[in-house]
Amino acid sequence: MTKLAITLRRRDDATFEEFREHYLEEHAPLAADLPGLERYTVSFPNDPDDASYDALAELYFADDEAMAESFASEIGREVTADAETFADMDAAERVVLEEHVEVA
Repeated sequence: MTKLAITLRRRDDATFEEFREHYLEEHAPLAADLPGLERYTVSFPNDPDDASYDALAELYFADDEAMAESFASEIGREVTADAETFADMDAAERVVLEEHVEVA
């Protein structure tokens, strides 16, 4: 299982509430349609004023190839373009991980 973890910060022209609303109502439903996506979570800090990011997204795919194909698809390009409308993508941090569940 391949997991893509992304931390996002809102653009300077948006409040945390506006960022969260756009993410949940526009971006998340779009990203949920990524081909090959097996699991998708997003978390928001309880205290955004004291956090280094505004959202943590975790997207799960069968493997690296499935993830690459997903983001190369038309929907993948739409997801990326939408993220640029509400998040500071220069500040985003991405890491591809192999997850090992120790307690479920």
